[in-house]
Amino acid sequence: MEYAKEMLDYSSHSIEEIANRCGFNGLSSFSRTFKQEFNNSPSEYRKKKVDETTESWSWKIPFNENCFDQLLLLKKKHVWLAKLFIIVIDNLDNELFSIEELANKLFVSSSNLNRKVQGLLGFSTARLVRDLRLQYAAQLLSTENKSVTEAASLAGFFDAAHLSRYFKQNFGCSPGEYRDVNIFSPDIDKLKQ
Repeated sequence: MEYAKEMLDYSSHSIEEIANRCGFNGLSSFSRTFKQEFNNSPSEYRKKKVDETTESWSWKIPFNENCFDQLLLLKKKHVWLAKLFIIVIDNLDNELFSIEELANKLFVSSSNLNRKVQGLLGFSTARLVRDLRLQYAAQLLSTENKSVTEAASLAGFFDAAHLSRYFKQNFGCSPGEYRDVNIFSPDIDKLKQ
């Protein structure tokens, strides 16, 4: 049962898949045994673990070191999230990259993907992709000294005005002003590793 508990903690497998991998004939016998040993059903246990992981930090861009470290930890615990980061980061410069395309590459429906992201992070997949684009643009501006137009293009925004609008909403300043301030800017490629 410790193996089952570990799989619930660190894998994205369904509870039924975990039951099968642990040698149970059915979901009900697995759930009953799990509840007897740990005083929670497998689904209650998993939900509690996710809540504990996400309540200790809040998503906010620009990422500070603590937030970025927590994000790296979540990525290690959820294989599907690690795959999502790889796909998104590989497509950051593609302004036409869509949530549907992301979901297809992850072999799930876009509504199922949105449910998983919402359940883990508390907001939509579209916001996750946009925020990663914004964080990457901030990295390009602050550490690679790119122009606002170059950063917009490389981060997948339609143009500099599009980047500037979202940047001001989230960072509280224009991209040009941000470039002149020395702020922690994590290497977004670390999310791919």
